[in-house]
Amino acid sequence: MQPANSNLVSLRGRFAIGVGTLALFLGYSMIYVMAMPVYNMTLKVNALMLGVALFIPRFLDAFLDPLMGKISDNTRSRWGRRRPYIVCGAIMMGLVYGFIWMVPADWSENAKLVYLVGFSILFFIGYSMFAVPYTSLTYEMTPDYNERTTIMAFCSFFQKLGELGYQYIYPLSQLALLAAAMSVMHGIRVVNWVVGLVFMAGVGLLPGLLVKERFQHAAEVQAPVKLWASMKDALRYRPFFVLIVLTILNVLGGMFTSSLDQYVLVYYMFNGSTASGTLWKGFLSTGYAIVGFVAIPLVVWVSKRLGKRRALISIYGLTCLGGLAKWFDFRPGSPWLIFLDPIFCGPIWIAVLVVINSMIADICDEDELRSGQRREGMYGAIFNWVQKLAVSLSLLGTGLTLQLSGFDPKLEGHQPTGVLTTMRLFIVGATSVTAVLAIWALRSYTLTPERAAETRRALEARRANAEPRPGATRPLAEPGCSPT
Repeated sequence: MQPANSNLVSLRGRFAIGVGTLALFLGYSMIYVMAMPVYNMTLKVNALMLGVALFIPRFLDAFLDPLMGKISDNTRSRWGRRRPYIVCGAIMMGLVYGFIWMVPADWSENAKLVYLVGFSILFFIGYSMFAVPYTSLTYEMTPDYNERTTIMAFCSFFQKLGELGYQYIYPLSQLALLAAAMSVMHGIRVVNWVVGLVFMAGVGLLPGLLVKERFQHAAEVQAPVKLWASMKDALRYRPFFVLIVLTILNVLGGMFTSSLDQYVLVYYMFNGSTASGTLWKGFLSTGYAIVGFVAIPLVVWVSKRLGKRRALISIYGLTCLGGLAKWFDFRPGSPWLIFLDPIFCGPIWIAVLVVINSMIADICDEDELRSGQRREGMYGAIFNWVQKLAVSLSLLGTGLTLQLSGFDPKLEGHQPTGVLTTMRLFIVGATSVTAVLAIWALRSYTLTPERAAETRRALEARRANAEPRPGATRPLAEPGCSPT
């Protein structure tokens, strides 16, 4: 059923768009979650070379996103601008993901690295085909300033479901090993094929099949979106540039810390026990997920009460304190202290999902007012491009940090004290410093709720007065956005 206010999305519509974030999150995260324990800890591939191997496909893939944004914005089909690519991308992403873990264990180190790079490139082609149109679709669901925050809250709920379980994939693969009484890699392959086929391909199909596009017919009468001109316009707009800076800081700090704290758990807290360390990494991720679930309504409430900018500043302040506390939270003999970490550092990830994505949807309205075009695909592409580039840099930085610190996986739990101290300092600094820089950057964000309301009124007046182009049979915007 559609709500009486057509700018509000039905519960069914919120669910249909939100569930796709589970596939988006797993596609974004799983290779990096599994690569270190599988390729480095299990297959003994050099950490620095593995970091380079993970960097290459992510870096190349980042350049696909703007192209995918242009293609999606300019597509004219009976199924819409976004949905065909969401369906095809989800299927490709899920199938290729399973093959990444089929690498023969007896191959040489170089052969394993080439295999990983090749299949990762194919994976991220499928991921880009899915992620850019899907992200754009989330921006298009409603023109309402606060309803956008609600839509992003639903998306964050399903991401938190992913976070609740994704760090258990490697420990679960070890249980599969015991059940099958075969090799370590057998368990890894079985579990990851399930992840690829069910949770990437299967779940990823749903928004492409169930969600109706709001601006499908607007694209039929607007001028074609030009790639470089659109990117230049987007990056010149200060509020969007601020969100780009925040995204880089979030990903660099968060992904770097998330990759490195697994090594602190395994080699500092549990003396080289991969099984214990990865299990507690799973517990830590569960803590983040639980805090995330609790934080969703709180972040929405604070955002609507204080405004999106001030809500972010408050939460970044909490994150800075949490970064300093990591030095005391990760201690041998007291593993339960790590559950303090998500209390301080968990809410920022909900704020990123809910508030920043809602801000981008507001910026798309500003862009339409200035350019006369709906270019969500381009904004989603730039946003994904920046995320991927930052992830690539963070993974390269993780491998470089491990190499420079003197970490040697062959030493197991007998790492030198200086190595472990370096790891701990980096997880503290990466979290706190990026939070402080984010607060500083937010001073330049100028898009207020009052400005967003003014923009919406101007757009509605323009659409009401607009004359259809020759051959156009639909208005520039449609009131409904419920699933078909």
